[in-house]
Amino acid sequence: MALLGFEKQERLKNKQDIDRLFSNGSRLMEFPFIVIWDTRETLNPSCKTAISVPKKYISSAVLRNRIKRLFRECYRKQKSTLFNHLTDKHKQINLLFIYTNSEILSYPEMDAKISVTLQRLTKQL
Repeated sequence: MALLGFEKQERLKNKQDIDRLFSNGSRLMEFPFIVIWDTRETLNPSCKTAISVPKKYISSAVLRNRIKRLFRECYRKQKSTLFNHLTDKHKQINLLFIYTNSEILSYPEMDAKISVTLQRLTKQL
């Protein structure tokens, strides 16, 4: 896993894995995100992530894509703390972030929110 990249193998795309998250995953609410995750013990620690911006909150597709781009950039820079924790615990995690704000956050605000969210998630693992 590249520490400052967000490569294809780090993205959660499998429909069965996403369905498993909704049925068996644990939840964490840290405004403006709802985080759903599922962990497994493994010898090869990894982290697969997906972001969802529902049409219910942001109706414009252009704005939804902007939020996803902002999220990916902020997450890419801060994921190393989570990955280091997973490596120490020998765990694999699937994450789904659901954006629940009806307004677009600026880059510094998004960066701070993701930082707080990842710290809380690391504590709960």
